[in-house]
Amino acid sequence: MDKRVGHGLPGRDQQKPPTERGVVDLADARVRIRSRAKPTPESLMHELDEIRSLLDQGLSTEAKDRLALLISNARNNATVLALARCALSTALEQQGHYRDSLAAVAMYESPESRVKLDEQTVSYLRVQIGLAYNYNGDHPKAVAMLKSTLRDYAESGGTNLGHIYAALSRTYRSISEYPIARDYAQRALEQFRLNGEWRGLAESYFGVGVADIQEGNYEAGLENLEQALKLIGDRPAAYVLGRTYANMAGACWFLKRPQEGIDYLKKAIIYYERTDHKTNAADGYNNLGINLILIGQWDRAQEALERAFSLATEVDERGAKVPMILDSLGELHMLRGDLDQAKDYLTRAVALATENGNKWYAAQALRTLGRCFLVIDDPTNALAKAREALSLAENIGDRQAICESRLIAAEAHLVMRDLEECSRELQRVSAETTDSPTDLAFTGEAHRLNGMLNMASNDAASAAQHFGSSVSIFDMLGDRYRAARAHLELGRAYAKILPERAGEHLSRALNTFRDLGARLDLSRAEEELRDLSRSTPERIQEQSALTQLLTLRLAEAVASRELLLRELAAVMRQETGAERVVITEEGERREPRVVVAMGCTPADSQKIAMELDKVQDDTSRDRYCRKHDAEVTILKSSNAPTAKLYLAPRNRAKLPKGVAFEPLLRVVELGMDVCALRAGFGHGRVGHGQGARGARDSCDLVAARESLRAVQLYCGAKRVVGRISIRLSTRSVYGRDFRFAGRDPRRCRWDVVP
Repeated sequence: MDKRVGHGLPGRDQQKPPTERGVVDLADARVRIRSRAKPTPESLMHELDEIRSLLDQGLSTEAKDRLALLISNARNNATVLALARCALSTALEQQGHYRDSLAAVAMYESPESRVKLDEQTVSYLRVQIGLAYNYNGDHPKAVAMLKSTLRDYAESGGTNLGHIYAALSRTYRSISEYPIARDYAQRALEQFRLNGEWRGLAESYFGVGVADIQEGNYEAGLENLEQALKLIGDRPAAYVLGRTYANMAGACWFLKRPQEGIDYLKKAIIYYERTDHKTNAADGYNNLGINLILIGQWDRAQEALERAFSLATEVDERGAKVPMILDSLGELHMLRGDLDQAKDYLTRAVALATENGNKWYAAQALRTLGRCFLVIDDPTNALAKAREALSLAENIGDRQAICESRLIAAEAHLVMRDLEECSRELQRVSAETTDSPTDLAFTGEAHRLNGMLNMASNDAASAAQHFGSSVSIFDMLGDRYRAARAHLELGRAYAKILPERAGEHLSRALNTFRDLGARLDLSRAEEELRDLSRSTPERIQEQSALTQLLTLRLAEAVASRELLLRELAAVMRQETGAERVVITEEGERREPRVVVAMGCTPADSQKIAMELDKVQDDTSRDRYCRKHDAEVTILKSSNAPTAKLYLAPRNRAKLPKGVAFEPLLRVVELGMDVCALRAGFGHGRVGHGQGARGARDSCDLVAARESLRAVQLYCGAKRVVGRISIRLSTRSVYGRDFRFAGRDPRRCRWDVVP
């Protein structure tokens, strides 16, 4: 058979139309190509806008395919070609292909290659080249290029500088310079407000929010990220929405609001699964894992973290996100008691974060490694890691990381029996922390360590109050492991002074550790329960000492109304031996709401709340108390909603050793006032004719006076030394000077001198 083509007599193939032949007729193809309509600049820009929308959605693979055709069609349009290559660089950057991302725009690095382009396009190119160098690890060159671009266009004034500021913010975030990153993000925000570009505005709010979170300003970070979400609105931007929700979840983890964080993460993962980006999906699963650790769902946490690690290493085994996943896995194994594996994960996390130059990730992993050394009973190495982490935290200006590092150092000193240095570290933490809800976790941990310090000094009575405060805080935060650990320490303290109350707390700790799978802590709880029967109670503290301890414990709980009422319930349960303690209040819709309930089921506590809602006067209250063998106390405040305290049985409604009940409730009512006034000024509700700052100063001064009067009267102290941190000159309060200094206008502390 003759297989030659194009020779001899025409066969059947040659008689077919050109589109059905087995070969291409080059002449015919050239004619068809020339006859095609050439794409217009408008159609090219429309295609580029659609590709940008694909990048917003995280569909970088489809965007790359369409960019290849666009680049081919735009070869005679220099502007569209340059912008298409910028978009290609962004797509490759999203996929983690940083070298290819730089190669996509590297041909425009020299000024000669940009002579035919307009100023706006050149600025986009120079910014993208700078970002590409940043993600390739050449941060000095990236900063130099972006600052050079900023100088050139700031002088001309013909170009909006928002995208340049935003790029500088991203670059400084990469090298953990968060104050500088926030400053540039704020400048970007101001520029984008001039033209109303939603992408730029959302990116700017995102940059400010992330910088806030990395510096420990988590509430502010959430507010800025929420603003970014509002700007995105209903636009199809899965990639941007996913990373925004993921960072909001991260903030909730630091705020110890795990359920809220999990809700954000579910949204983030839904958006990530619509994209092509495994790195961001790994972020989502890692954050989901650490929130599940917090609420005690450790098996689900293990699955989420392993999925995160698999996705992250599939992209790059030594990628920037891998250290944080290793840190999370290390913490989970440490809590479970797998110490060798935990140490391995954490050592790798520190090394890789250091190699990648990420100070924040390195500091986080160092802190977890320090805690691991404490569990291993190696306080020397724990202290060394805490100091390394402290140095990095001070370098990047992360106040909360500084506090956590000092807490680890304090515990290391405590284990080494250096009690004075431990006390000094705890005092430094006390000076750094505020009464803000964002610091509650540090306050709870500081109470635990102060209790351990008291135990080391053979003061079990004081230790019990610290451990009780720690229990209240971690119960409120939903941190099951740390709450159980505080219960264990509280049981140990009670074993010294009130053995009959120790068993309840030790049993709660044991049951929680068993549910979680915390093997080392479970063994310790079992040992404490075995030793309980052999314990010999120490002398119970005198009335005046107990009075002071209870008063100060409540006075220190004014960070929030909920914490204050939880502490009151805990004091009543621990000190009176009441079987059931319930505190209720009116909810936002005027329905009865249970604030805290101890010793009864949720259904029973809700029933009690409904019944108490009908108690309106002294007569109905007395009738209810006789019928139900309970004591009901109305907690009234001039500036705060009323709360109701229920204690049962009725004969337990008294404190030991004849300690008066009513003055303690007065301290709580004053604390409710303080919380209400703070909340009001925090939302801008100030009096007429008075500025916010002046009103707040006045509020805090009045609250301080009233609280100090109550403390002094109740404790029988000769004098009360207090400090409230606001920017005012020194004033005299009840014959004692107050020195006003510091940043937080909502911090009150008391030192009682008997």
